[in-house]
Amino acid sequence: MRAIYIASIEGFSGKSILTISLAHFAKENGMRIGYFKPMSTGCIPGPKGELVDEDTETMGEILGSGAVACPVKLHKNFLDELKNSRIVENILESYRSISSGKDLMLIEGASTLSIGSIWGCHVPKLASLLNAELFLVIRYGEDFVIDQVLQARDYCRHWGIEISGLVLNRVVEDRIGRVRGLVKPLFEKEGLRVLGIMPEDRVLSSLTVREINEALGGEVIAGKRGLDNLVETFLIGAMTPESAINYFRRVKNELIITGGDRTDIVLAALEAGASALILTGNLYPSVKVLPRADELGIPLIVVPQDTYTTLQNVQKIVGKIKPRDNVRIESALKLVRNNVDWKAILQL
Repeated sequence: MRAIYIASIEGFSGKSILTISLAHFAKENGMRIGYFKPMSTGCIPGPKGELVDEDTETMGEILGSGAVACPVKLHKNFLDELKNSRIVENILESYRSISSGKDLMLIEGASTLSIGSIWGCHVPKLASLLNAELFLVIRYGEDFVIDQVLQARDYCRHWGIEISGLVLNRVVEDRIGRVRGLVKPLFEKEGLRVLGIMPEDRVLSSLTVREINEALGGEVIAGKRGLDNLVETFLIGAMTPESAINYFRRVKNELIITGGDRTDIVLAALEAGASALILTGNLYPSVKVLPRADELGIPLIVVPQDTYTTLQNVQKIVGKIKPRDNVRIESALKLVRNNVDWKAILQL
């Protein structure tokens, strides 16, 4: 049995996109596949109050619930788990059970390589314990990521693990040529194989206002007609109205996050044609803006969190593939099939 560990150096890099695609391709080639996520730090409450990992739920739809496992599910007060001194043992026992009779195990790491260090179950150590080949998915935004990857390589080597390959993800279109011609040779000179360069995908990186509202649990106070508006960019409204309207007009399909008491910013965003506004702090704007939002079909959503926390919460759902999300799954498969040497990863 082979084990492939898909990890990253930061959250929201595209691990799930690659893992889901590899599962589909391996299944098409007749392999018996299992999915294992040792530790989840992004759980949501389930219908009975239990913690649910959405990645595991999605993979269960693809492979069957009996072929997936996530033994350690954490919430924000994760230090409570320190009472359990058998975390590593529980992970290993769960892995032995779920991997029985499989040709291939796909293991998905936490958001960073170091998560779990406090219990001795960070990615490099687990990769060693599970005898897994380690592949990194890297969100390539700026060139400083190169330094982070080289540091990650050295960190893994400390635990006796070599990185088997890199997949560079969310590369903006006008940088793809540069990444292929300059960055890929640089990595390969350092002994790191680049097995894929995936461009930014509009379907995977955008959200609807409805999805954002459902994730935040906000209150829609106006503009309900626009809940299916597309959101591609997040902006913070914390400037003068004059600066704001020019700023907002330079982008499209933007979600504006601002304090609910900033009626001036709300009016500027409405006139600039924003996709929606998130009003933070449980503060409501002047009632005079509500008819205009209804007229334009631009949702106004009130949430209790502050602006910074709201932005973080929104960013957490970008690129998330939920169970039965067939549109995004098809986009993920197409993206990986066309831009990644997935046969080399699966050794087909």
